[in-house]
Amino acid sequence: MPRFSIIIPLMGDERLFDQTLASILRDRSPSSEILVIHDGTYQDPHQLSDEITFVSTEKRCDLIAMFNRGVSLSSGDFITFIRPGMELSQDWQLTVEDAFQKPHIASVSPLITTHSEPQKIVTAGVEAGIGFQRKMTATRWRNTPTRIKRVSPLGPTSWAAFYRRSAIEQIHPISENLDSVFFDLEIAMSLRTIGMGTAFSPETTLEVERTGLITRELKLAHGQSAQRTYCRHSIAGASIVRTALLIAWDLINAPLQPWRLRQAGGRISAVLRRREDREYSAHLKKIASENQLRIPFESPIQSAQDSRLDSSPARRAA
Repeated sequence: MPRFSIIIPLMGDERLFDQTLASILRDRSPSSEILVIHDGTYQDPHQLSDEITFVSTEKRCDLIAMFNRGVSLSSGDFITFIRPGMELSQDWQLTVEDAFQKPHIASVSPLITTHSEPQKIVTAGVEAGIGFQRKMTATRWRNTPTRIKRVSPLGPTSWAAFYRRSAIEQIHPISENLDSVFFDLEIAMSLRTIGMGTAFSPETTLEVERTGLITRELKLAHGQSAQRTYCRHSIAGASIVRTALLIAWDLINAPLQPWRLRQAGGRISAVLRRREDREYSAHLKKIASENQLRIPFESPIQSAQDSRLDSSPARRAA
């Protein structure tokens, strides 16, 4: 059986962490490993060091640094990134392995609900929304077969993500200059750019303790990270005119939505990193060319991907 490396970032709430860890210890296979990445303050009160590897971050404590650290130390064929507050279902490893059957699948996105309202979807993944902001897939949809068939995320969220190690190693480490909340979309778009795909697995149903843990991130502004998406992944329409339209729209709406002023500033500051982002884009294109020669990928048509991420300037500026 393929070995899973389960990475848990611990950033403060030990109660949520204990709940998540208990669900993992209950259902994991003997061939898996667990790594807990923390800020140096966790003391392991339950004396689990024989079963779990506890690692203190050497850099600032954010999700990207913890993800990079965990991937570097892990050894499994598949990487599971689970944040405190999530509870894994029974037999989750079997359903995830099944979703990874095709060689071009680099990530698997589970269905996330709550125990109190299993009929409502909290999220089924992440995608690029208006203005290339990070958007949750299928949030607040009803969990029905008809709706499930329409779910097509770009990748999993950072709350519950499953990755193929061989694919992640091609884009690792993730840039720590990006907004940490934005990094799951960064991973999803990087994997897409190198020709890899994602699979949505409704059979892998996980529960989050409360909806607010995830949905509160919908209100955060990510101007700089969203803007850098243009150059890093060569999105259609990544022009100076488009950038100016997005900034202008943010400034016009700033009196009614003050967070847009910060977002506009972030978009402007992204210009300072254009060279770095273009170099990363070229790096991803090189990897994509190598992958096409090595593996017969079943990649989505690029034009279809771009059309899903791009539309008219007026609509996207919103």
